[in-house]
Amino acid sequence: MKNKSWVALSFFLSFASLNLSAQTRSTIIKSPKVNDYSLLIKRLDSLIKKRMAQYNIKGVSIALVDNQSVILQKGFGFTDKTGKTTVDEKTLFSIQSISKTYLTTAFLMEASKGNYKLDDPLIKYYPSFSIKSRFETNEPKKITLRHLLSHRAGLCQEAPVGGNYDTVHCTYKEHIKSISDGWLRFPVGKFYSYSNEGLDLIGFILSKKAGIPIGDYLKQNLLTPLGMNNSTYNQDDAYGNGNTAKGYYGNNELKKTYIADVAAGGLYSNAADMARFLRYQFNDCKINGKATISPALLTQMHTVQFKLEEQKAGYGLGIMIKPYHGATLLYHPGGGYGYSAEQAWIPEAKLGVVILTNSADGYAFNQEILNEALEGMLSVKSGLLKPDIQQAHKPVIQLSDSYLNKLTGTYKTGGKLVEIRKSAGKLILMSGSDTSFLTANSKTKISDAKGNELIFHFNKNGMPEYYINVNQNDADFYIFNDAPNEKPGTNKASWKALTGTYKGYNDRQEEIIKLFMKNGYLYCSAGGSTKVSEYMPGILFTADGESIFKRNGILYLGNRAYYRL
Repeated sequence: MKNKSWVALSFFLSFASLNLSAQTRSTIIKSPKVNDYSLLIKRLDSLIKKRMAQYNIKGVSIALVDNQSVILQKGFGFTDKTGKTTVDEKTLFSIQSISKTYLTTAFLMEASKGNYKLDDPLIKYYPSFSIKSRFETNEPKKITLRHLLSHRAGLCQEAPVGGNYDTVHCTYKEHIKSISDGWLRFPVGKFYSYSNEGLDLIGFILSKKAGIPIGDYLKQNLLTPLGMNNSTYNQDDAYGNGNTAKGYYGNNELKKTYIADVAAGGLYSNAADMARFLRYQFNDCKINGKATISPALLTQMHTVQFKLEEQKAGYGLGIMIKPYHGATLLYHPGGGYGYSAEQAWIPEAKLGVVILTNSADGYAFNQEILNEALEGMLSVKSGLLKPDIQQAHKPVIQLSDSYLNKLTGTYKTGGKLVEIRKSAGKLILMSGSDTSFLTANSKTKISDAKGNELIFHFNKNGMPEYYINVNQNDADFYIFNDAPNEKPGTNKASWKALTGTYKGYNDRQEEIIKLFMKNGYLYCSAGGSTKVSEYMPGILFTADGESIFKRNGILYLGNRAYYRL
C-alpha cells in the first residue's frame, strides 16, 4: 500500500546507528531459562503513552514475542477520536504492506507442495499477461515468480486501476487486468523497485488456480491454519467487527475506503493474531509438528534476492532483511489510509515485535518503539549484542578533476532526489539536509564515512547512467537525472503544452505535482525536479522510469491519475 520505496528507506534510516558499513557475523543468541522482561515492559508502557501524546496518535496495539511465549500484548488509547472504545490486543488495524509477508508465506506453502517454482515464468500461470515495454520485445515474458516476490520485475508501484492513487472502487480482477494498460518501469531484474502490482499478481495466480477470491483463499489456507481467527481480508467484516481502529490523518478520520490491491495490502489483523504468526516463524513454520514451508524455501524467504557482492541489506521474498546486532532482522513496515504498522523479528534470537497504530503520522513513533523493544529484549535475553565490527580496508585513489566533474549532477530514486557536487577537488553527496564527503575507492566505487557505498555504472559513452548504494535499504538505485551546465534541450511545443499544476490523490489525500520547463527540457516535480524524456509522441518517461501520458484529459504519471488545476 502506501509503503513506498521511500517509506521503506525511511524505516531503514531509523537504524542508521547500526553502522551497516561494518562487517557482521551471524550470532546464535542463547537464552537463559527465565527471562524477566518486567522492567522493559514498564519502560515501554511509559514511552508509548508519552509518544502517543507527542505524535497525536489515537490508538496503538503492541505484541512482544520470545520464541513460543507472548511476553506482552496490549492496547493503548482508543479506536477513534470519540474515545468510546479502547484499543486492546484484539483490535483490528489495517496492516497495509505487511500483507506482503503473509501473502508470500501462503505462496511458499503452495510451492513447498510442488505447485509452484520460484523461477517459473509468470506467463506459465497467467498466459494472457501482457504489459507495455520500451525494452526488448519479449521483456514481459522474462518475469518470474521470484522477480514478483522480491520487487525485481521492473513494474510500477501502482496499477492504473485500484491503486493508492485511484479513487474509483473496482474489483480485484479489474485491478489486475489494468496492469496490462501500463508500462514496465525498468528492464526485468535490473533494479529493486517496490511494486504492489507484483505481489498482487502472485495473489491473482493463487486465486486463479484455487478458483476462489484471493481473500477467501488466504483466510482458508493461511489465517485459519495459523489460528489467526480474528484477521480478515474482507473489509465489510473488518468494519462490522465492532473492535476496529479507524484510520487518521492528524485529527481527520479517513472514511471507509475499499482497498483493491487485496493481496499486497488488504489484510486487517491485530496484535494477538500477528503474535501467532511470529510464533509460527520461530517454530520453523510448523503447524501441529508438520513443516508447512520446506527448509530450502524458508531459507530463500530469509535471504536477500539478487544480492550484489558487497550488499549487506535487501529484500528477500516478501520480507526486508538487514544485519542487526550481530544477527539478522527480518521486517516489513506498512502504511497508508490513516494507518502505520511494523512487524519485525530476529530469527537467531527468536524475538519479535508487532506495532499497530491508527495514524498516518505513526511512522517515527513506530521506529522508536520498535528499536527500544528489540534492543531491550535482546539485552534481557542475552546481553545486548553489538555488531562484530571488522571494518574492511578500502583502498583510496585520486581521480582527475575531469572524471569527478563527470560524476556531478542529480540522481533520482523513487521519491527522492540527491545531488553530487564537487568542491575543492572532492565530491560531496547531498540528500536533503544531509551532506557527506565521498572518497574514491576505485573508478566505479565511492564511499563515505557514514557507510554509504556507491557503485557507478556507465553508458557506452562513458557517462554515468546510475549508481547503486549497496549499503542502503534494498540496494537502492539512483538514476542519473541531470548535470550542471548541460546543453539546452529542444524546448518542444508539445512539452510546453503539458506544463502546469495537477492534482491527484494519495490514500484519498490531495497531492499536487507540477510539470515545468527548465533549460529546454520538461521536468516533473514529483519526488524532486525530475527530467522527462520523450519515448514517442505522447508517451514520455521520467529519468527514474515512470511513464507520463494523457488520456481523456487526465495526466497519468506512473499509472497515477492527476487532473489539471
